[in-house]
Amino acid sequence: MKKIDIEFEYKGHQYDAAIRIKNKAEGKKEYRITVLDWELERLLYGNQIIQEADGALQANVLLEKKEQTELKLIIAGRLSSYLKIPCFAGDLCIVPSPQEEGWEEWHPISRHKII
Repeated sequence: MKKIDIEFEYKGHQYDAAIRIKNKAEGKKEYRITVLDWELERLLYGNQIIQEADGALQANVLLEKKEQTELKLIIAGRLSSYLKIPCFAGDLCIVPSPQEEGWEEWHPISRHKII
């Protein structure tokens, strides 16, 4: 099992997350997030997995849990940027800031609503 570390900003503070990568059947991958902050780890608990399939990440979120959704989407966006593959939350496509050099090359999908 491979592990990567990412940094992200949440509510004006910098945090770290360790993400374990598990290869699944049919070339799919699973990314299990562990936030290295006790309060944020508890906030994300129960919804800490991002799936990869068909060259894109899928960050399933629970809209009724606003803070958890915000945290997961921030982490998913950073992971997407790190891996240089698109990430979706439902039909919404999460892309890095246009300041991220070369983002158009790895995210050519323009037909989706971008947040």
